[in-house]
Amino acid sequence: MRTRYISRRGLLQSAAAVGAATTLASKPLRAATESDVLVIGAGLSGLRAAHDLISQGLKVQVIEGRNRAGGRVLSLTDIPGNPEAGGNGIGAGYGRMIDSAKEFGVELVNIADRAPLIFMRELVLDGKVIKESEWENHPRNVFKGPMKKMMPWVPMPMLMSTKNPLGKNYEDWYDPKSFGLDISMHEWFLSLGFDEAAIDLAYNINCEHGASAHDVSSLMVAFTYSWGNMQRDILPRATYAAKGGNQSIPNAMAKALGDKLHYKKAVVGIRTEGNTAEAVCADGSVYKAKKIISSIPYAALRNVKIDPIVPGALGRAIKTMGVQMLTQSHIVAKKPFWADDGLKPGLWTDSIAGNVMAQPFGEKPTDITSFTCWHRGWMAARIDRMPEAEAKKAVIADIEAIRPSAKGKLEVKGFKSWYNDPFSCGDWAIWQPGQVRDFIQTISKPHSNVHFCGEHTAMSNRGMEGAMESGERAAQEVLQGI
Repeated sequence: MRTRYISRRGLLQSAAAVGAATTLASKPLRAATESDVLVIGAGLSGLRAAHDLISQGLKVQVIEGRNRAGGRVLSLTDIPGNPEAGGNGIGAGYGRMIDSAKEFGVELVNIADRAPLIFMRELVLDGKVIKESEWENHPRNVFKGPMKKMMPWVPMPMLMSTKNPLGKNYEDWYDPKSFGLDISMHEWFLSLGFDEAAIDLAYNINCEHGASAHDVSSLMVAFTYSWGNMQRDILPRATYAAKGGNQSIPNAMAKALGDKLHYKKAVVGIRTEGNTAEAVCADGSVYKAKKIISSIPYAALRNVKIDPIVPGALGRAIKTMGVQMLTQSHIVAKKPFWADDGLKPGLWTDSIAGNVMAQPFGEKPTDITSFTCWHRGWMAARIDRMPEAEAKKAVIADIEAIRPSAKGKLEVKGFKSWYNDPFSCGDWAIWQPGQVRDFIQTISKPHSNVHFCGEHTAMSNRGMEGAMESGERAAQEVLQGI
């Protein structure tokens, strides 16, 4: 029996698809492919919910708009080292992820000894490399006091570790007593004495969350860091990855479902009436069930017609919840150019290349198999406006201009825009200032016979573990109400 890990507080829309959705309000519920529960989405949350329900004897079907399982967990298995385009490390406290890997026969390996090389990077501002020894007295260094010795990527995580308003009580983020912290990161920085130039350098250039310090709640960021620190406290030298890529876990979960899982079923409409619910797909197929569990990220759910309309705070959350703009370029080097120029392998830039991180996943921890360029916020927006081929050329040109030793030695082997992906419309959920206060109590509440899961509805965990948590919670809701 699978061990439970409960919280301590226990579209691709063509014209035809749009037309199919708009008929929902006028036509009665039709006999169609029927089950007790229909799960929409074969990401981690949907798959976990499906398996939990099946284990209790319910008839379950799962439909997925893509032609693969995993959702925002995507391993690029055609690139050396199997870099992750979504769903990176698995922390020691990812109880559900670790347990599910065991349940479905996926081997986990500890990659913690490779982390130091991932974060070895040079600072690049205005197209120029600034050595760490030069930074303290550099004219672009606008930090004050002891922070003048810190590279730009250090102050924010350092402060969120030493001055985290939640401390180690990360679950307090959804307690109303914490809602006074539901302010922008910009306000939080100002409260610590930062000026605009320092905020821009410490946060806005390479935004870890949101597109700027103005559009993300400091309460969400405090929770993220407090929770992340908890992961490291459990086993400081333990970060896991699935052998063959983290997508191996949802792939194994999907395989175990057999013919209960149907791919290329893009949902364009959901309707509930009485004790029945149905989902209409872009290809005209209809799935009917007593209950629906939707794992569609809210940014993408905005493109689905829901009848009756979702009211109140939940409806506003679906319409307005933030989402991380993230695009990744995965680059393979034909030769080790970093050995020629004597610079660290990675780069932290204020240009379109973004945060360039080495991927040391060869036979030895020192073998760099590829580089991942994290283009967030304004960088992602700029790249996403370009045709993909043009965007790849722009990224390569930017890196070559910074370090000429790389010229002619780089090739973009993988490219993923999560914002342009119609089934996600962005990456992880971003709680904007005031949204924790406004939505946290209703974000996962059912709407009629429709239940919701996905990392955006998780309360006590983030990322992949949050997705698993939410799927488990949605399955329990259904079991109590069916």
